[in-house]
Amino acid sequence: MKLTTLLNLILLLLFVNSAKAQVNSLNLLYNSVPGIGCHSNMSACLTTGALPESGARIIIDWTDGYSDTLIVFSAPNSQNCYIFEHDYSQVGVYNAIVEVTSGTLGGQIMASQTIEWVITNTSNCGFFNIISLLNPSATFLSNVPIDIVDNFNAATTIYPKNSFGNNYYTELDVNSSYTVSINNNWLQNNGYTQTSPNFIIDSFDATGRAENLPMNMTLECNGDGAIPNLEINTASAFQFLAPIQNGNISVQICNISCGNTANSEVKIAVPSGVIPILTNTPNSLFSNDTVTILVPYLDGITTIYFPCFFSGSTPAGTILNFSVSVSAIGEQDFNFNNLPFYATVLNSYDPNDKNCNLPRFINPNLNENLQYTVRFQNDGNYPALNVLVRDTISSNLDLSTFRFIGSSHPVSYNINPLTREVTFKFSGINLAPSSLSIENSQGYFTYNIDELPDLNLNSEIKNTAYIYFDFNPPIVTNTTINTNGFLGLDINDSDNKFNFIIFPNPTNGKFTLDLAEMVSVKIYSLIGALVYHQEVQKDELIDLTNFKKGIYNIQVETAEYIYVKKLILE
Repeated sequence: MKLTTLLNLILLLLFVNSAKAQVNSLNLLYNSVPGIGCHSNMSACLTTGALPESGARIIIDWTDGYSDTLIVFSAPNSQNCYIFEHDYSQVGVYNAIVEVTSGTLGGQIMASQTIEWVITNTSNCGFFNIISLLNPSATFLSNVPIDIVDNFNAATTIYPKNSFGNNYYTELDVNSSYTVSINNNWLQNNGYTQTSPNFIIDSFDATGRAENLPMNMTLECNGDGAIPNLEINTASAFQFLAPIQNGNISVQICNISCGNTANSEVKIAVPSGVIPILTNTPNSLFSNDTVTILVPYLDGITTIYFPCFFSGSTPAGTILNFSVSVSAIGEQDFNFNNLPFYATVLNSYDPNDKNCNLPRFINPNLNENLQYTVRFQNDGNYPALNVLVRDTISSNLDLSTFRFIGSSHPVSYNINPLTREVTFKFSGINLAPSSLSIENSQGYFTYNIDELPDLNLNSEIKNTAYIYFDFNPPIVTNTTINTNGFLGLDINDSDNKFNFIIFPNPTNGKFTLDLAEMVSVKIYSLIGALVYHQEVQKDELIDLTNFKKGIYNIQVETAEYIYVKKLILE
C-alpha cells in the first residue's frame, strides 16, 4: 500500500471516530424569557455519540464578568440537559457564550454556541416553577394559568413565561407574599378540578426564586369541557435543502378541554415560493400562500406533517418565515393559538461567499436594516476541526445594532468596538471535506445590522469576509456593495443617452410618459415601497387616481439605463 493511501485511510478513520465521539451537538433552550425581570435561566442540552463521555466540561461566559463551569458524564448515544441560572445586575444586551469540551477526547472543543439575553429591567425579579400534573396518568399539562393573590388581596392571573413548555412564572415582587392556585375559570371551562391544595409564597432567595414550594400541582378531569380550548404545542420547519429542493413542516396541536371534541381549523402561512405537497394530508387546501387543514373531532393531541417544494437556487442562509394558527367554533381562550416558526435554507451552490439581502442600491430616505449571510465549504481533503471567520463591519453601519440571527453549526462570536471586526468561531466543527460529503462540508451564519442615519448620498457600504480553515491561509469572499443612492439610482438625466417627460406633472392621477420605446416602469412611495410595476408604451395613459396624494418616484428602466423622476399627485 502506498504511503499516501495509508495516510488518507488513517485520516478518514480519525474523522469517522471523531464523529462517534462526545459531544455531537449542543442545543441551548430558554427556560425564561429574555427581557422579563433580571433572572436568566437556560438549559444546555448535549447529545452524545457512540463513545461514553468521561467528563465533558460546559463553560458559560455570561459576558458580564461572571462565568460558570460544570463537568458532566454521559452514557453513549444519549441526550442530557443541564440547567444554568444567572442574575444580571444591569440593563443591557448580553451574548452569553457556551463552550463544551470532551473529556473522552482529552479536552478537545466539541461545540460552542451564543445565546442572547436582553435585560430590560431589574425590578420584580421574583419567579417560581410549578408543574401541573393530570392524575391519575401524571400527564404534564403546559400553559396552565395561575392565580396569584398578593398580601393586599389583589388578584392577577399569569401564564408561564417560557420558550418551550416549562411552567415558569415571573415578575413577582420579592417584598410581597402570595397565595397561588390554578385559575378557577380555566378549570371550569376545560373540565378539570384542582386536587392539590393552594400554597403560599412568602420568601425568595437571593436570585429571586420563590422558596419552600411544592414540586407540582395536581388536577383531575371530570369530562365536562363544554367548549374547545386549542393550543399549538410545537411547530417546526426543518431540512430545507435547496439542492434537492424540498423541506418539511411539522405542527402539533392539542384540544386541552377535557372530554371535548372540536371540529378544528389549522392555517399555516408559508413564504412565497414555498409549495406544500399535500398528497397525504387529508382535508387540506393551499391558496394564497396559506395551507388550510380541517381536523374533525379533535380530542387530545394530533400531529400534522407534510413536505414542501421550493427553488433549488435559494441561497444558503435564507430565512423562511412561517406561522401557524388553530381555531374552533365556540373557542374563547386564544392565548396559545398562534405561533411563528422559521427554517434556514441549506444550499451547496456557490460556497465561500457573502450575500446581502438588499439590492446594489438602497433608498437614502430610509434607515435600512441589512442582513448578511456568509457561506463556507471545506474543499480540502481532510476534515476542518475549527473554522474562523473575520468580518470587518463598514463604518457606515451602526455597530450597536448588530444582531446575530442563526448558523448551520454552534458558533461563538466576538465584536471588537475599536477595529469593528466581528470574529465568528466554529470550534470543533469537524467540517467534512467536500469529497466525502457535499452536505456535511458546508456551513453558514447570518446576522443583521442597521446603516447609520443621515449618510451622504451615494455613500457605499462594503463588506468582505475572511474564512480560515484551521491553520490555512484565509479564503477571501466577494465584497458586497450597497450604495446609498436615491432608490439605488445614480444616473444623471443630463447625459442625454435617454430621457423621458411626465405630462402633466403635477397631476390628478392620470398622466403619460413621452418615451422612445416600451420600457419597464416602476413607481415607488417616498418610503421605498413599490406601488406600481408595468411595461408601458409611448404615450400610454397611466391611471393612479386611486393612489393617495403626495410625492412619488418614477423609475424607468431600459436594457442599458435606469432613470428616476419625481411625480406629484394632487
